[in-house]
Amino acid sequence: MTASTGMHDRSPAARMLRECAGSTERYEVLAVHQGSLDTLRSHVYLNHDLYGEADGEMTIDYFFWVLRSAERTVLVDTGMSERGARSRGRRFERTTSDALADLGIRPEDVERVILTHAHYDHAGGLRELPGVRITASVAELAFWRDARSQRRLLRSVVDDDDLAVIDAAEAAGLVDAIDEASVIAPGIAAILAPGHTPGELAVLVRTREGVVVLAGDATHFDEELARDMPFRHQTDLLAMYDSLAVLRELSDDPAVSEVVAGHDGAVRARHRSLPALDHVTVIAER
Repeated sequence: MTASTGMHDRSPAARMLRECAGSTERYEVLAVHQGSLDTLRSHVYLNHDLYGEADGEMTIDYFFWVLRSAERTVLVDTGMSERGARSRGRRFERTTSDALADLGIRPEDVERVILTHAHYDHAGGLRELPGVRITASVAELAFWRDARSQRRLLRSVVDDDDLAVIDAAEAAGLVDAIDEASVIAPGIAAILAPGHTPGELAVLVRTREGVVVLAGDATHFDEELARDMPFRHQTDLLAMYDSLAVLRELSDDPAVSEVVAGHDGAVRARHRSLPALDHVTVIAER
């Protein structure tokens, strides 16, 4: 399968889509559910009152993602720690290492973690994977070391313990920092999708069905993407809108089988779960 010319052929996203679509290495993509939060639409969407719509109940679901081929196992994010979840009132169901064990994956089996961004619900399981290689963006790493990130509205969604794990991994030579769209492994690529954070990444993965785009928090919900409704937490609103536009272009390309929003429980309704593991959703097979 090859990417269409629907996207600007020279754009970073289009180049990475071609790379993934042309790969002979294919992956199983699993969404691992860790917990949830019942909240309101007005607590999810930025300036919700401006849409002129009634408020309503909404659930935020928390996941990390497992990519498995015949050759390698790669994680996209690591979910949240129990302390990080419970201290923020989230329902917490399982640790990252327990969830991996359910899948027969030992920490040492994980070749790499692609960290979409450093928020507590994406970096919280890193401490359970000692020695793992981490791919993150240059902008993401720099931002959380910048004094500007100390402001309360920004710091509320990170844990210093998680950032310390990243710092220690970098000191040990285990962090690969990227500053542009990059191939991470055969059939896996990352693109920059800033806005939610300065260094947000989205991940493209080759599967049997086509290329799956794991949006991370470049879009939290399907509705956010479809209706151009930014999430409440963001560092650059215009960049967030631009990233949503890139994701919509990807979703329209015939080489892409699905764009998976980072916190939308609808993905569990669209796909089957593994036998006896209701918390593991099979987004795509290899």
